[in-house]
Amino acid sequence: MVQAKSASIPTSNQARKERAELEARALDVLSDVLGLLRLRGEVLCRTELSAPWGLRFDSDEAYFHVIERGICWLQAGASEEPIEVTGGDLVVLPHGRGHRLFDAAGSRVVPIMSVLGPRREQPTGLMRFGGGGAETHLLCGRFRFDAQLAMSTLSGLPTVLHIPGASGRPPEWLELTMRFLASEARSAAPGREIAMSRLVDLLFVQTIRHWLSMHDERPLGWIGALRDPRIGSALTAMHANPERPWDVHTLAAEVGMSRSSFAQRFVELVGEPPNKYLTRWRVSLAARLLQAPGASIVRIAERVGYESEAAFSRAFKRYMHVAPAAFREESTQSTLHPPKERRYARRR
Repeated sequence: MVQAKSASIPTSNQARKERAELEARALDVLSDVLGLLRLRGEVLCRTELSAPWGLRFDSDEAYFHVIERGICWLQAGASEEPIEVTGGDLVVLPHGRGHRLFDAAGSRVVPIMSVLGPRREQPTGLMRFGGGGAETHLLCGRFRFDAQLAMSTLSGLPTVLHIPGASGRPPEWLELTMRFLASEARSAAPGREIAMSRLVDLLFVQTIRHWLSMHDERPLGWIGALRDPRIGSALTAMHANPERPWDVHTLAAEVGMSRSSFAQRFVELVGEPPNKYLTRWRVSLAARLLQAPGASIVRIAERVGYESEAAFSRAFKRYMHVAPAAFREESTQSTLHPPKERRYARRR
């Protein structure tokens, strides 16, 4: 018995080590991809709601809600069953899905923007709304993404990411983020809005990381594939070295699989062949590089694995529907003259 026990220890340690290495590689890829979204977050309102109450949030934007106190219900779409959320919980709706929050079935629901009114320009101010009954306190915000990249990047996530608290308290990472957000909301120091935006950005990334670590089910697409040791390793290799001449044969050899088994498994988990995923990743990376000053289009083409500018331009235009030079010009103009509001339209 002693021998059996001691023999199992290195196996268990090795399993933990391999799992830790897999999670570290997955986080690297996750950071790479989310970094391309040009994520922009903002706090929409801080609310003290009293029963009866109901709020409607329109589609086309990704929202989040932190339930600081009380109990309420969230319904994502008229055909969906409501979800009960309580103090300490966080919910994120990453696909720009219209939804409702309310204290009880039958409560009158009104558009959030009609309640905010002129206070929309001062989102850190406290908003009170409702009929004077039991209170629920919320912090509501939204995320905006690069629309073209978000559709493929976030498609594997569920309609609602629900991060439950424990005994009325949020997870530690959420509690710390909320503490910093509250501090910035009270601050009159320069740069407050930028600091709050970055904290909301961090909230989105932390939510996905936490959800992946706490759920056994594997979402479709590249996010779920990160959990598979071999396909996750292939994704890591493509992200780390996009300039290498990867194909099914070299990727299969990289992760120790046969060509046919690798190709089949990759499509099953990611939802598209390796060469298509690689092209899309290269184009997405190139789009970010084109937004930075300095590098020529030829140099960017080489950096992402194309031997000629012509081949790169064809691939880029096929995915982005615009030539690299025109994309760079549009990005420059939008930086100099940013639109008042950009939305991630849900086109799925």
